[in-house]
Amino acid sequence: MRLRLCVNWLPLDRDLTRSLASRIERRGLWGLGIGDSPNYGELYAACADAASATDALTVLTSVTNPVTRHVSVHASAARTFGERLVIGMGRGDSAVRTFGLAPASLDGLEQALREIRDASPATALLVAAGGPKAAAAAGRAADGVICGAGRDPVALRTLAGAAAAQAEHRPAAWASVRLAVAETPGQVAELRRRMLPRAISAARFNFGRSLAGKNVPDAFHGVLAERFASYDFAWHGRSGATPTAGMFTDRPDIEEYLLDRFAVVGTPEHCRERLVELHREVDGIFLSLLFEDVLHQADLVAGLFGTDELEPQGPWARSEAGAR
Repeated sequence: MRLRLCVNWLPLDRDLTRSLASRIERRGLWGLGIGDSPNYGELYAACADAASATDALTVLTSVTNPVTRHVSVHASAARTFGERLVIGMGRGDSAVRTFGLAPASLDGLEQALREIRDASPATALLVAAGGPKAAAAAGRAADGVICGAGRDPVALRTLAGAAAAQAEHRPAAWASVRLAVAETPGQVAELRRRMLPRAISAARFNFGRSLAGKNVPDAFHGVLAERFASYDFAWHGRSGATPTAGMFTDRPDIEEYLLDRFAVVGTPEHCRERLVELHREVDGIFLSLLFEDVLHQADLVAGLFGTDELEPQGPWARSEAGAR
């Protein structure tokens, strides 16, 4: 089994996007996922920057939505980039709510995906799913599901199973985790502190609408539901000492749970073991790194594996979407 690893990135700067794309291609990682957020650079311009700086790296939207961009924009991008682009799409979260808009309905999401498929049949499509209903939509209208369940194997299997139950061919299952590799054991505690708000943001996506069927300890349900109801999207996805980081300071047990479920932080040996363990459950993994140290962290991630352990770079054919 070879690992299909994608670095996840929010486009802070165009030159940095190009540098990151070039670096991870040279280091043998399979793809670069680019997020869609109003607080950062424009999604498809960043995809163009990444594609122009590389030869074989797959570029993925991770993820966009059919609300803040009309489906015609996505369809045009699919035709422009061809097989080097994988479109990951969800109903809309921070990108939508920042402007006071409502997420797309699942019917609307499926319709958008079908229109993109009609416009560019070779473009692979993924759906970001926090629960079984969105995962089922992935099975009907896409080639795979990005499971917003962190590292929890029970929840991952639930989402992958919901997608597979609706599909003619087994859809690919992808995991998404926050990752920070420490060079020494003494750095681990500080990296966990910096990664905490990112883990909380990931948890809000997964738990924000409902906790049903997501394998969350019953004792945490009330606190999670109450606090995520007042979540501030202005700080979504940011590292360090943000208001998000302080949401559970009175509940260190919940902080530890969210970090362990939605992030991998530790020594190279620890990170390698956790990623190999996770990849046994899925076909690919999105790795959201600490953006303020992304080039160095990308090198550390690539150093966890030999080239013979990584999926070769090249287009992800739709015909192999669920092959493992």
